[in-house]
Amino acid sequence: MLNKVFNLKNTIDIFVTETESPNKVLLTFHKMTTRTRIELIVGKSVAEFLALLDGLKTVKSILKELGNFNETEALSLITFLQEQHLIVDNCESNEVSPRFSRQIAYFDDMILDRSGSDTQTKLASKKIVILGCGSVGAAIAETLVRAGISKLSLVDYKIITESCMDRHLFTRLDHIGLSKVEVLADYLRSIDTSVKIKTYQEHLLPKTDLSKWIQNDTDLIINSCDEPYIGHIALKIGRYAQTKNIPLYIAGGFDAHLMSSGELVYPPHTPCIDCAQQTFTKALGNWKPTYSDTARLENILETQETIQIPSDISASYQIGGAGGLVMMSCFSAHLSCLKILQFLAEDSAYDYKSIRYEYLLNDGELTSFEMRKQEYCHVCTS
Repeated sequence: MLNKVFNLKNTIDIFVTETESPNKVLLTFHKMTTRTRIELIVGKSVAEFLALLDGLKTVKSILKELGNFNETEALSLITFLQEQHLIVDNCESNEVSPRFSRQIAYFDDMILDRSGSDTQTKLASKKIVILGCGSVGAAIAETLVRAGISKLSLVDYKIITESCMDRHLFTRLDHIGLSKVEVLADYLRSIDTSVKIKTYQEHLLPKTDLSKWIQNDTDLIINSCDEPYIGHIALKIGRYAQTKNIPLYIAGGFDAHLMSSGELVYPPHTPCIDCAQQTFTKALGNWKPTYSDTARLENILETQETIQIPSDISASYQIGGAGGLVMMSCFSAHLSCLKILQFLAEDSAYDYKSIRYEYLLNDGELTSFEMRKQEYCHVCTS
């Protein structure tokens, strides 16, 4: 160890404070990523030793320069600093594209199973299938590619329309009429030319054979489809994923829940898809929707004396469909990606609680709703 070269992590700030003892100082290690602090009262020679850990000198050469530092104490200090993830061994760092330098620094502090470089390499090997490439699904795809995911399958049957311009950030006016998955794939390749993408411009229906899209070596399925009905779709995909032991992430950001996260479904670590659906059913058991009589639509429109509704709008009027902003879709996608990346990075500290978060815009409040394993479920209890 004395012949190794170490340096302090880039995400660590060290503050040195004088103490009442003339030979002692207070060292405060501040981890910028996690906002945690470690405080030590040490001799001044320790502070001098740390100042010389520049990634260029070996430990032995630093000790020689200081002159009054015991080798045994130096070994104990290096061991402590490594255990606390405050320093890195330059010889163990992998060659990774500099585009990921800040992300690697984040992983170094947040995922303690391995170095940030090793975590980045692990992410690059993952294979993801995204079902539904609307505003949320596409934003998730973009975030994952920017994070280093390099193998994607994209499924969506729709084409780009003018109404896509406000919330689909990958679209441009000259894309109108083109396949949504093909336009998204081209956009993702413009971010990372090495990314491998399969596209399927196909409709997910009750009898669809999912095996043509989802290979057995898939690391994660992300469902961001909300048609024909998100509950039925999630159930179909979830049951298929269970038979293949493939984890499924059900994205939020649909209907009136545009600022919600999703949840991981990966039994037995989490509730199975049927238990998740039952949780929703029980929670909404006393909720009854109120319907408007739309049989005589023209009469309803005629009563709007203060508003002039053009005939072309009234002719194509559709009941339902919550309004939303691109910021809401991105909030949902990015909140989900924090958990998705942690899972794909195989963080041993990953919390498998299936909690769906939702930000209530008017209240400024982040609410939570937990999916639970149901009693007597043969999937969750096996």
